[in-house]
Amino acid sequence: MTARLEVPPESAFLEPALGFVMAFSARFAWGDAQRTGLKAAVRAILEMVMANSARSGGQPVAVEVGESGGRLKVSVINRGAPILLKGGSSRIHAESMAKFQEASRLSDAVAFENLGRGGQAVSVEIALGPQAAAKAAKAEAGPPVIPADEVMTVRGLQPGEEEALCRLFYLVYGYDYINEAVYYPEKLKAMVESGDLLSIVAARPNGRLVGHVGLVRRHRDPAVYEAAMGAVDPMVKSRGLFGDLFTQAMAVVRKTPMQYCLCDCVTNHSFSQRHVAKFGGTELALYAGCQSRETQARLERLGLGKDPEGMLRYSLLVSVIPRVEHPFGERIVLPENVGERFGFLLKPVGLAWSPAPRFQVLPAAGAFSRTTARAQGAALFTMAEPGRQAAEDIVAEWRELLRDGFEYAAVEVPLDAPGLGQLYDLFSSSGFFASGFVPFQCSARLGFRFQALGPTKVAFDHIKIATEHGRKLLAAVHKDYETNCLL
Repeated sequence: MTARLEVPPESAFLEPALGFVMAFSARFAWGDAQRTGLKAAVRAILEMVMANSARSGGQPVAVEVGESGGRLKVSVINRGAPILLKGGSSRIHAESMAKFQEASRLSDAVAFENLGRGGQAVSVEIALGPQAAAKAAKAEAGPPVIPADEVMTVRGLQPGEEEALCRLFYLVYGYDYINEAVYYPEKLKAMVESGDLLSIVAARPNGRLVGHVGLVRRHRDPAVYEAAMGAVDPMVKSRGLFGDLFTQAMAVVRKTPMQYCLCDCVTNHSFSQRHVAKFGGTELALYAGCQSRETQARLERLGLGKDPEGMLRYSLLVSVIPRVEHPFGERIVLPENVGERFGFLLKPVGLAWSPAPRFQVLPAAGAFSRTTARAQGAALFTMAEPGRQAAEDIVAEWRELLRDGFEYAAVEVPLDAPGLGQLYDLFSSSGFFASGFVPFQCSARLGFRFQALGPTKVAFDHIKIATEHGRKLLAAVHKDYETNCLL
């Protein structure tokens, strides 16, 4: 466990910050001499950092305290000018060195750590003794193991189980899941009662929920659902429970009237890809590097294989399971630069393409909307009315978002609007590359998706795709990326 406090760099807050650290340390059984030494060491570090912050702009000072392996660690975060023990003002250097030496004498270790944009951490460590170490070892032993022969029941979510479902998502994802609704029992209840969520759960004999797959309604007329909100408790990983949940979800898909079911899979999880293909799914798009790995449960922890090497962000493979013969119509026109590269994706959904007229013109104005997901570092631009000015504005906004730390952008345009070929050339010249086809706003209209990456790492060679059709899509997207990417 780690606790954190943030205070202004003023002397009035020194004692409260010190009291915060000592209150945390009181949870452990250790001697008075150690506690006295810790208090003096932390006081020295706090005085050093607070004085430095006050001199260099008055940035708040953060205090973090935690225990691991029988050692207590206190970090004081300096957001002012870096503290240098060598060089700089001789007076400031002498004051900082004196505080550093005092803290070193009273603790087991003192260290400076560069946190980049997070500032500079000055940390004090002290051993807690055998009792605390034994406590830490017990905590690291892990959660209780559920017997391998225990039978799980896969069924629909029952009224009153919404809080238990929230708890499951917390156990799997912490508070980092991409869909915030999973942390609100009342929102889940409303979604179920309105038919916007068809919820399938796995339960232990004692009633505790250990797995979930949902079908979320994305469009009403025609009805479109998305398989989403998947979670499996790590205590029951590698038992085939996800497969059982997904199979039951597909049984619900078969008996529920809908145009199609939308699915996405993390690219290196071939098991889920094969399941989608088994039930008639066909890949339409690859969202390369679209999600921050910080908002996804670690795949290895869930029994889904190791995180891909060289990947700072996750990629998603997007598929549809058609539930009517022609979910997006029978024919569409495409510019040759799109149709020749990506037209092969359309045949499995019953859609044929023909070349668009060469004189088809992109309108001058256009209109778009933008949504951002800061936790993902991602932005989505939806061009309801494609046009040259709108495209140029999107490129300009993406450049601003890059400066603000965003790492992924996507642009979705409807195929039944003119000028896709010119849009392709315009976005390509600005570093965007193709993602593939997407259901436009989850309707019966098909769209095309462009995407762009900031200065992040997406190792295309490590992306794993389970089907031949999907591997062909990956090759087309990768080629477009290599041709167009500017960063």
